[in-house]
Amino acid sequence: LCLLYFCQGFPWGFATIALLATLSQAGHGKAETATVVALAILPWTFKFIWGPIIDSVRMPSLGIRRPWIAIAQFCMALTLLSAALSGSMDSDATLVFLAWVFFVHNCFASLQDVATDALAVDLLEDNERGRVNGFMWGSKLFGIGIGGAGMATVIAYTNLQTAVLVQAAIIMAVLALVIAWQERPGERRFPWSPGSAQGTVARASFGMLITLTELRRALSNRTTATLVIVAGTYALAEGLYDPLTVEFFVQDLGWTADRFARASGTWGTLAELFGAIGGGYACDRFGRRRMAAVGLSSMAVVLLTFGWTAEAWHGPAYPHVLLLPAFKGTMAFATVSLFSLYMKVSWTRAAATQFTVYMAMGNVGYAIGAKLNAWLPQAGFTPTLTDFYLVAGFLPLIPLVLLIGLDPDGVVARKVADQRRATLALP
Repeated sequence: LCLLYFCQGFPWGFATIALLATLSQAGHGKAETATVVALAILPWTFKFIWGPIIDSVRMPSLGIRRPWIAIAQFCMALTLLSAALSGSMDSDATLVFLAWVFFVHNCFASLQDVATDALAVDLLEDNERGRVNGFMWGSKLFGIGIGGAGMATVIAYTNLQTAVLVQAAIIMAVLALVIAWQERPGERRFPWSPGSAQGTVARASFGMLITLTELRRALSNRTTATLVIVAGTYALAEGLYDPLTVEFFVQDLGWTADRFARASGTWGTLAELFGAIGGGYACDRFGRRRMAAVGLSSMAVVLLTFGWTAEAWHGPAYPHVLLLPAFKGTMAFATVSLFSLYMKVSWTRAAATQFTVYMAMGNVGYAIGAKLNAWLPQAGFTPTLTDFYLVAGFLPLIPLVLLIGLDPDGVVARKVADQRRATLALP
């Protein structure tokens, strides 16, 4: 699970840090780079489609999730190879080409993400979900760091094409491991290998109609339905923050793209790692909903404090770089707590699809947040950088309010009763 999450973080870090900073240094504006990022992230909203397909189309003898992971990784590597054909960074045609290549690439990256999340929902026990989610997210952050700071360094010393080829090679190496491993002992490694479907999964009925019916039942609860809105709003601040902060450091403060990518991919990612692992252990001990509220509140405090101290931004002693680890650390703390909460309340036979809905809504929120960089100036006023940061600071308060009054333990009680009835009904 950690290795697969590393592969998900790699293209995300490359698109939102290394590629974005390189395009900004080439002279492209915030609105243009934000469009590239939004288009690269948009396919993650396709989880609405991937979830039911993965739950409904299965090859049990090869593993329920492993075939989908292998297909997705092969296609991810293939699209990266096509990205190596891009031209000069200051060309508008290259910008459009890269935007669409990474759109297609992330279609398959989102497919792998859904299959990996489904595997986690299948295999993880409730008492380990917090800390395991922390380690998984930490692995993704490590991938983001390598994709951001590492690939920015490769681009600085070689070119974009070499960085893309390195990514393709890493994904192919992980694909080889996925093919070599078995999801459960006794399954087939290849379609022609000996083996069969293992465990009760071989006896479970599946199909698109069953999945959609179970998903509707899963979201009929007030807590599970409200969390759909929480998932769609908590990432708005991050989506607004990423392109905004790149422009602030590179164009306003005069940092090079390489310097910003290194700072974000090292100090920022290190803080995310501590936030993710700390959030995982904390929510196992103190409660997922409570720790999610702590994380969201901290995000708001960081962004509002930075926005309200704008007059000191250009002073020689202002610690600008602290914004990067402060925001990313609190964001990771909130993210892991929410992911653990989503897993806790995913309770029907469409549990993987339900969890996918929450994850997809988070990416919808990120894409909308990124586009706010272009939409706000078109709303009839001219916002300053201070205004952007203040808006970003108030956005986490939306999901924070929605968390009040939710009852995840009640959902778990329904889940246990549902599983007990299903077990008694088995022949």
